Amino acid sequence: MEITSPLFGTTSTTSDSTGLSVAGLVTPLNAATPWQLELPASGIFGLTGPSGSGKSTLLAALAGQRHCRGNITFANTVWQRGRRALATHKRTLSLGFQDSRLFAGQSVADNLALARRYSRRPLPEEECGRLLEAFGIEPLLHQPVELLSGGEAQRVAVLRQLFNNAPLQLFDEPLSAVDRAQVLRRLLPTLRDFWVRYPALVIWTSHDFDEIQLLAQRCLWMDSANLSAPLPLPEVAQRLDSHGLRDSCRSRIEARVESLNDGLLTLNLGGISIFADRVTGHYRKGDTAAFLLEAGDISLSVEKPGLSSILNCLPVTLVAKQKLVDGRIRLQLTAAKQVFYADISHLSYERLQLYIGGPYFAQFKAGSLAGL
Repeated sequence: MEITSPLFGTTSTTSDSTGLSVAGLVTPLNAATPWQLELPASGIFGLTGPSGSGKSTLLAALAGQRHCRGNITFANTVWQRGRRALATHKRTLSLGFQDSRLFAGQSVADNLALARRYSRRPLPEEECGRLLEAFGIEPLLHQPVELLSGGEAQRVAVLRQLFNNAPLQLFDEPLSAVDRAQVLRRLLPTLRDFWVRYPALVIWTSHDFDEIQLLAQRCLWMDSANLSAPLPLPEVAQRLDSHGLRDSCRSRIEARVESLNDGLLTLNLGGISIFADRVTGHYRKGDTAAFLLEAGDISLSVEKPGLSSILNCLPVTLVAKQKLVDGRIRLQLTAAKQVFYADISHLSYERLQLYIGGPYFAQFKAGSLAGL
């Protein structure tokens, strides 16, 4: 495979992949622990870890905006070799920041038009229209960016990156100021659908693990400038819990799409039908759909409940329990080889006389399936 080096005006042959390759990357933050990273040409990867651990520094180094040394190659092109680096504007990437960094003195429409004008992979007009509607930006198009709220500015900044449609897209806490319900119910499903239609290598940095669970299947972990990558999501969840970095306990569950009628999505999980409403994403029969289930939204029964307005009733097995600091009991459940959690009171645990290995029934409303 040929590797182009604009830095040196040379071409060489290598067996490296066409994705992102980072070897021995060192910044002032990680002098003792050089970063190594190999990612494919497309796919969505999370990036998380404690605050101040080096996540933003890594993104800035990849983008050529932080002094560093080492080797970076993407799509068969050398971006950095040793201390010699290709300028940021010559790298086929986009980098989004938590503080948005929109172009001042211009309207929302101007910012989006600039991103599309300089895109190497411009989106069709109809795709731009879909994104504007999904992100709720149409009413803001002619507004000066200085008048936007923090959440509005972040939505515009993410949309600007999508309009640019770079092969490598780096995001640094891009939706931290946006209403959580809007993020889970509308924006993340829209992003997931977009990257199915327009594949790119995406690194999504967030302290909100729910965002990562809905978008990615593997995640980079940064702790004290040590980079571990890429890891399965359950392992990352355990690391976050051990650091006390998760406020909620939502589990990622995957199921097969059966149908979508009258706004109600029917899924198949291990031969059991489950239902979700208020669905934003686009699904076809046979698709695999991922969603989040909050531990506090699940109730447990020792017998199969009768007819109820709660549509979902899933046979489960209790495999472990943990006493929480607030006195509740967190139950680890399995169904169709997938693991999720339910939080119940200590009184409920005693009254139901639950035991490890016991078969039970988990109930949850159709509206509690988030991210669809």
